Amino acid sequence: MLFAIVRRGKKSGTRLFPHRFNDDRYHVHLGKEGPYIPVTDHRDLPSYLANGYSLQMSDGAQSHPPSLIKPESIHGWSTNPKDLFFPTL
Repeated sequence: MLFAIVRRGKKSGTRLFPHRFNDDRYHVHLGKEGPYIPVTDHRDLPSYLANGYSLQMSDGAQSHPPSLIKPESIHGWSTNPKDLFFPTL
């Protein structure tokens, strides 16, 4: 499961998860101002993260707009195939 943790501000410590938009897709961006790429299957997200794309994430409450999170701040994925298929406990 992909997640990020807010490190600063009022919501420090809040867990963020990939945000599913109204079109039932996730949005990844290569840069802050670039266009987004819609991703239908959540299992495809780690491959975009491995290629440097940022992911729109939210806390699920829908009270605030989703935030664009860089891949290095997202937990639950790895570029090493052994970590993906044979995780250590």
